[in-house]
Amino acid sequence: MAETRVERRVVTALFVDVVGSTALTVALGPERLKRALDRAFGELAAIIAAEGGTVEKYVGDAIHALFGAPIAHADDPQRALRAARGCVRWTERHEQDRVAFRVRIAAETGEAIVDLGAVEGARHQMSVGACVNVAARLQQLAEPGQILIGPVCHDATTDVGEFADLGDVELRGLGPMRAWRLTGLASRRVGRIPLVGREAELGLLALAARRARARRAVFALVSGPPGQGKTRLVEEFVDGLSAEAHVLRARCRPAGELGAHSPLQEILASAAGTVAGDDVAVVEDLTDSVARLFDDATERERVVTAVAHSAGLSVSRELASLPSGQRQDEVANAWRRYLAALARTRPVVLWIDDLHWADAEVVQLLDRLTLGLDLPLLVVGTARPEFATQGGMRPGGDRFFVALDALDEAASHELANAAGGAGMPGLERAGGNPLFIVELARARSRGAVEVPLTLQGVIGGRLDELPPSGRELLQRAAVVGETFTVHDAALLADRDPEEVAATLDRLAELLYVDEVAGGFRFHHALVRDVACSRLTTATRMRLHARYAGEGLPQHDIEAVAHHLWEALGPADADWVWEGSPDLAALQARACVVHQAAARRYANRFAYARALETCRRAFRFTKDPLAIAAIEHALGEVLLASGDADEAWSHFMRARDIYREQGADPPPDLYPTALESPVYTSGMFRRCPDEPVVEELAREGEALARRIGDSASLARLLALRAYRLHDAAALEEALRLSEELPDPTALEPFLVHAAILQIRAGDFPVARRIFQRLDALAAPPAPTADRPFEFRAILALSTGRLSEAQHLAERLVAQSAARGPHLRSHAYREQAHVLLARGDWPALRDVAGQTERLVAEHPDTAFCYAVTTARAFAAVAHAMGGQSDEARAALRRAVEPLQAEPLERESVLLLAHAVLGGLDEVEALIREVRAHRGQVFWFFQRMEVVALTMLQRWDAVEVALAPLEHIAAKGSPYLEALVAAVREEVAAKRDGGRPAKHRMLRNLGYTGWSELLAYPYRAG
Repeated sequence: MAETRVERRVVTALFVDVVGSTALTVALGPERLKRALDRAFGELAAIIAAEGGTVEKYVGDAIHALFGAPIAHADDPQRALRAARGCVRWTERHEQDRVAFRVRIAAETGEAIVDLGAVEGARHQMSVGACVNVAARLQQLAEPGQILIGPVCHDATTDVGEFADLGDVELRGLGPMRAWRLTGLASRRVGRIPLVGREAELGLLALAARRARARRAVFALVSGPPGQGKTRLVEEFVDGLSAEAHVLRARCRPAGELGAHSPLQEILASAAGTVAGDDVAVVEDLTDSVARLFDDATERERVVTAVAHSAGLSVSRELASLPSGQRQDEVANAWRRYLAALARTRPVVLWIDDLHWADAEVVQLLDRLTLGLDLPLLVVGTARPEFATQGGMRPGGDRFFVALDALDEAASHELANAAGGAGMPGLERAGGNPLFIVELARARSRGAVEVPLTLQGVIGGRLDELPPSGRELLQRAAVVGETFTVHDAALLADRDPEEVAATLDRLAELLYVDEVAGGFRFHHALVRDVACSRLTTATRMRLHARYAGEGLPQHDIEAVAHHLWEALGPADADWVWEGSPDLAALQARACVVHQAAARRYANRFAYARALETCRRAFRFTKDPLAIAAIEHALGEVLLASGDADEAWSHFMRARDIYREQGADPPPDLYPTALESPVYTSGMFRRCPDEPVVEELAREGEALARRIGDSASLARLLALRAYRLHDAAALEEALRLSEELPDPTALEPFLVHAAILQIRAGDFPVARRIFQRLDALAAPPAPTADRPFEFRAILALSTGRLSEAQHLAERLVAQSAARGPHLRSHAYREQAHVLLARGDWPALRDVAGQTERLVAEHPDTAFCYAVTTARAFAAVAHAMGGQSDEARAALRRAVEPLQAEPLERESVLLLAHAVLGGLDEVEALIREVRAHRGQVFWFFQRMEVVALTMLQRWDAVEVALAPLEHIAAKGSPYLEALVAAVREEVAAKRDGGRPAKHRMLRNLGYTGWSELLAYPYRAG
């Protein structure tokens, strides 16, 4: 019995109907007719076989033949037409015979499921596919002596066939379809390549290299369709640079594919001479390399942390807690510093293949690294043509776009000659595609005389030259991806690893695959695509499922998710797995794995991929509780991506589903959902209403207490403390954090609680939180960057000016290793200290540094830290008698930024007041009082000072009361400021003695003293 070996193939179905036999039955009798038919069928079958076709079966008076199975040829459609013409000529040669038959023929090309084992058996039902049905129906419409051709076969043979267009014809059971009648054929022949004809493109890349050597970061994109020679061109170019540049190589692959490490990780592995995938080794080598490149310990730590985080080698809680824009800023800054250090001795070249597969975040990083940066860096990427317009790279003088067009006729012939195809005709069929020409040459070297139709056809023909065992091995290995190991291939082929290794070595010699570190890679992506496409849908899906379960390390969660999706996600999975006892378990696992993979993608900022992966999880379940878990995960991913409004809707949907099912939501759903509206409400377009937040907070606390989830309860208590200034809640949260096995997860929440206590004026509570945060770091790293900026504000707010100055200076020093956004925060803290001291020249210098930072980083979304620097610059210029400069600074300060703040109005109050802008000050006060739910003391302070400067004494009295209440909580500075204002009121309104502000000046806050006295001193 024949072996069943079913594959998906592109075939051309040919039907040859022998006509005239009914009349001949009467004339000759059945026995003579039977003998004549047998002879006719034998001769017609021989004509078909001579062209490489296989007779599948005889149906009455018709022959059904296939071209493309069991052996495929790149020119199977042409072969079918030649066979058809041969059959017509056979009847013409026998027209004078007494027993003469005529034929009517039809052919169509398309995808079919083919049982290759049936070739050795009865050949019954060897193929199933639409092309078979179309050919059969067309043959019924043909007249004797005619050959009718379907649309796909026609498109595949337009340059070798001559046709008469029949328009749309009605096919029984199939409807109308366009058809053609074959009227004639022409013959063609073939050829092959190395790298020629790319002199201009090499010249552009050489120019890019010269620009990089002149210390300008440059991005060069080499684009073109598959097989156009992108990688070959860059290889030639990079070979000429290897002696003078530090070349690091990476390649991007589709999501979840084995070996699809982040290209950033591959760059680091290339720099270290290690293999991507060994995370520990890569991080160790990165740490050692950075230690040699940087003297400053803080800078070393920041570079390693941000670079490793962006490459998916580790997760930094500090970076993960930042808004997405600031995270991107920090990552870009770290990579700039790392690459600049590598480039001290010679330029750095980053060679990244297949950028069309890259995450958007990687492309954005490359864009930022190569736009307007003074750095001897050349990034060379290869990509398919669509990337040039869809990749998001911004144009600029340091951008080189090298589009690889088809080779011209002369270059094509030169390459073909060099490849052993001298003088071969039909080379134009290659369309100037170098890989196509290479494959054509290989076909010719094996004796092929006809031009293969397409590149896929060439590769298919080459695959069929292999023994079935080798071909099947490649097809099954292709399920893994472009790169695979011996173990992978052996697992999916159910063969002995030693035998598989030997087979792969032979396939490498034949250039089907290339040997790479740790395994093998298909010689070209298209080889892999064609090999994989030949597997039947059911076989391919089951192999993906097997590989997800047995072939992958389970911690490689993204790859597991990818293969489970390929096994269960497509619509065909419904019938492939129907009735399978494994389906329920596979779907349940896929649902969980996709959520975990989505979170992993989000951790490394691949948000678009994270969202797609998370949404795919819905495909695997109808269970409401599982759907609620997916909604929860989707909310987390959306929140990480910065879409707080959409995240909130998914959190609420998850909660509602749990409750509808009579189940408790996971306790951590509540703090995860509530932290964004409470801590970072500015992320919302429409922040959830306070009553809703309050209801959820109470609900979450009750649930966490009832089931004993201390971690969620501590987070919720921290939220309550932040919202309501509830010291008892904060104390309980701190106590719970001490009982948790891993309390470090509370760190960002406690930081926010401390910030709120500072803003609300609860300075002792804020100080205790910082002490607790110090205790959470056990032991603190010598270069640990705790939140110095808020500690500096706390010190400044409580009269410890020297400590505030020390912390601000330390923050500025450490910010040198940070991105521009966070660097602006350091300048803001320094500006506050300098204003308090009254060091107006230094304050103007800091404002100038901030402006330069903004100008140098136009792609960074800055916040109110820049507004503060600009407003304080107006103050400093005014205090120095530079009114024009002050007004110019104020005009810049009032311009809204992309990430505006809480403190914006307060610093603008002071800037308007110092320039005598009474109307502007009163308008700002009205706006804040009307629209802010809570007014913090720092606004009240600026309000009191501005009104004092503008002599609005009645308003000063009203505004002083809440500030006096805050001062009583333990702030010598605020006590001194209130006393100084009282002195001003007594002196200027009531005619008392001149104000001295001794308390304020004794603390060192000379700047505030001068501001309070400024209008009268100036007058």
